[in-house]
Formats: sequence, structure tokens, C-alpha cells
Amino acid sequence: MTQLFDVRGNPFAGQLDAITGETITDARAATATVSALNATTACDLNGKTVVAVDLRAAAFTGTVVFEGTIDGVNWFALTGLVGTVTVSLVTGAGVVNTQVMVGVSGFRSFRVRVSAFTSGSLTVALRASISNYAILATPAPAPFCVTATAAVNTAVTLTIPANPAGLFHLFTRINIKRFFVTAGLAGTTPTLVTTTNLPGSLAFSFGTAGAIGTTLEEVLEPSAPIKSVTAATATTIVCPAVTDTIWRVTALYLLGG
Repeated sequence: MTQLFDVRGNPFAGQLDAITGETITDARAATATVSALNATTACDLNGKTVVAVDLRAAAFTGTVVFEGTIDGVNWFALTGLVGTVTVSLVTGAGVVNTQVMVGVSGFRSFRVRVSAFTSGSLTVALRASISNYAILATPAPAPFCVTATAAVNTAVTLTIPANPAGLFHLFTRINIKRFFVTAGLAGTTPTLVTTTNLPGSLAFSFGTAGAIGTTLEEVLEPSAPIKSVTAATATTIVCPAVTDTIWRVTALYLLGG
């Protein structure tokens, strides 16, 4: 095999551009198989910034999660990208022929772990790189949406379910509508919609007056996502029962650390 040297005669160990017809012999195992609850496959990172994950299975029923460690003992949940969609886990038949890019800057090791298992086996390939990660020309879309409504004069609570350990809700849009079934009378105090697990106990104020068939609407669409206060905890938006009102509440969000 040809060896390259620098101008002082030292063996060159840097990065070279690949050239036509070049192949590199690599005897390391390219894949691993996981087929049990809490089975893992991992790689040390040594300064790498991104891990490409390839998941393939002829038949696998279960869930895999992505995790990183700083000290080699404690592991944290990580999110990755499938295309431009943020994910924290892959479940069931969705793992067949799926590729996920996971940012790992600053972590010592990365692993894929089977967090729920029913049957089958999954072939996993990991490759860590110093390449750039998630440089997108357009913002990544919010992959999760929840909505809630109820009958007139009925309280509505929209519950955004708790995430896996270490992950927060990152809200890109919250929309609340108050529809008047009967005429709303002018009042001296607003109708309050309250929240839990959002910064500053975020609340929304609605006017009380409205004609039959009209709608009052509050839209929160921040320039940067609003992060929930506590990880792995449900977030709620609570609309009170009002005699003239039907509520509709919708939230779009991502998962993040």
C-alpha cells in the first residue's frame, strides 16, 4: 500500500479528498444485530460530531431510541433527523430501511437501544463523522400536532404527552379559538386560558363579548420554539367552561433537549 509523507518525512495522517477509483480496505464489522429488550449497539466518538444510523429489518416489532453519554456511565436521550423531520425514537415497522442523522458534538459515546421489544431482529449500522450536521435551507417542520375540543359550556384541557427521559416540548405554534354559540355579553374581566409546564405560567386572555357564530382567536407563533419547563413531563393548556363558548385548542411542537 502506498504511504504518503509530508515535507519533513512524517507519515501523513490527515484527511485527503477521495479520488477516482480509490477504495479503502476496512475489516471492521459494518453492522450489528439487536433482538431483545434493552439490547444495544454503540460506538465511541473521539471528537466526531454526527452519527449516521441505518436501521433494517425483515420483521421487527419494537421501539429503538438514540442515546449519548458524556461520562461513559449515564446515558441521555438524543433526537435525530429523518429527512427534515425530528425524531427521538423509531417504532415497529417504521424501522425498516430507515436512516437517521444524530448530532453528537461533545459526547463520548453513542448507542442505539431497544426500549420496547416484542419480536424479530433489527440490523443496525453506525458511522460517526466530523461532517456538518443539519444545515438546512429551510426550518425543520414541527412533526407533532395535538388538538382538543368539546361541547358548549364544557372545559377543555389539551394535554401534550410526556416525552422520553431528558426531552422537552419545543412549541412552534399554539392556536386557541373561542366560538360563540350564543351571544357573549361584555364583561369587566377577560376569560383566562391557563397552562402548565410552560415558562412564566403562560396564559391567554379572551374578551367576553361576541355575536352568535363569531370566533375569537389567539395565535402564538414565536420566532424561536418555546421550550417547556420540565423534561419528560406533560404540558397542558386549560380552557374553562363558559356558557356561550365552544373551545378548540391546537399545538404544534418538536422534541428536544
